[in-house]
Amino acid sequence: MLYCPKCQVLCEDQCPLCGNRYLLDPQEEDPVRLATAENPQAGQLEQLLQARSIPYEKRAALSAGTQQAFNFYVPFCRSEEGKQAAAVVFPSTPTVSTPDAEQKDKADKPRTYRVKGEEFEVMPRKKRIFWRAFSVVLFLLLIFIVVFVTDQAAGWVKGLFS
Repeated sequence: MLYCPKCQVLCEDQCPLCGNRYLLDPQEEDPVRLATAENPQAGQLEQLLQARSIPYEKRAALSAGTQQAFNFYVPFCRSEEGKQAAAVVFPSTPTVSTPDAEQKDKADKPRTYRVKGEEFEVMPRKKRIFWRAFSVVLFLLLIFIVVFVTDQAAGWVKGLFS
């Protein structure tokens, strides 16, 4: 698992909240977002974290409803214990683990992104570097050809008037 320092969440290859791809390896003391809860559940989660002696930080979150919502953060080293506590308060949320078949399907599917309705496949890093270098070489070759042809044309025009 990698860590998005901006959103303070654990993720695989891209932050699900901000889309950040510059992720770091989490340090033991890094705060990890555990859950967002409104008042009744926030109180339950807070009591459960205190009862289990899990250090946490409670921050106000943006809320669309009438009740106040809070984000709960725990240190990375205690995140598994925090997830277990959150599972008690939020039993309907799916667990982190997924069936093997779903993981295989996800691994087999190429990653894609959309731009103006068109879908494109994400190019691997080495392939992207190769095509960028190849494009630069082609561009320089094009400039060389244009300069050469222009020089020949200028010489021909000079020959007409001499």
